[in-house]
Amino acid sequence: MREILVRPLKTPAEFEGAEAVQLSAWGKSELAVTPKEIMIAIQDNGGLVLGAFHEGRVVGYALLLSAYRDGKVYMYSHQTGVLREYQSKGVGFLLKRKQREVCLRRGFDMVAWTFDPIIARNAHFNFGKLGVVCRNYIIDYYGQMRDAVNAGLPTDRFLCEWFLEKERLAKIRSYARSPLGDAHVVIEKRGEEPHPICRDWTVDTKATKALVDIPRDIVELKREDEASALRWRLATREVFRSYFKAGYSAVALLKKGDRLQYLLTKARLPSSAVAGSRTPR
Repeated sequence: MREILVRPLKTPAEFEGAEAVQLSAWGKSELAVTPKEIMIAIQDNGGLVLGAFHEGRVVGYALLLSAYRDGKVYMYSHQTGVLREYQSKGVGFLLKRKQREVCLRRGFDMVAWTFDPIIARNAHFNFGKLGVVCRNYIIDYYGQMRDAVNAGLPTDRFLCEWFLEKERLAKIRSYARSPLGDAHVVIEKRGEEPHPICRDWTVDTKATKALVDIPRDIVELKREDEASALRWRLATREVFRSYFKAGYSAVALLKKGDRLQYLLTKARLPSSAVAGSRTPR
């Protein structure tokens, strides 16, 4: 969207606009919103709070923190959200592109963040649009959450890594184009989307590559059959933890028709501050 302008938030009114984005994007209660006072403090002390503007209105926002672990510094992206009526229009990608620009200018080469690995739209955006990788799985990271997206399931998360330099991004993206050969299909499922059933799963850590199915819409599945959604959560939890512990990384999300599968392999990845640091919590 050419008419969208992305820049750091400046005035208290703009930060209030970011509060409204949070309420819209996730269906949060006011108690769960990061307040403008905290966002202002982050902006003025090494963090980054970006706004996406359309005709002067804040329609998207992103909040990043300066992070430090094991002697290394990086940026941590805590939230990126877009007003509901502006979603699926490229606003989130514009926010991420500005993140990359600012972080590289500040001397950072990696941004990390968490997301729910079985929410397909986030997985597609992070792996397909941005080129992240993941080798860390965190069980029930936030504990119980009450917003419309997260309520009802443990808040398990991928801690993903987004390497910002072009050469590293190109190398990571190349894994998605590599031949699958005799890749091991981990999950046996039955039924059609949007309500597939996770019947069983087998972990084979001798396989060169593994393919891990996820449902196309876990939120819709949860509304219709919470027990089935929970089984997907527990199955994928066991699968990802087992493979990450064995040295595999999630390097792509592959789409074939209605089928979505993570590609896991023992990739040669750059070292980073978060590599292997949170499996399990």
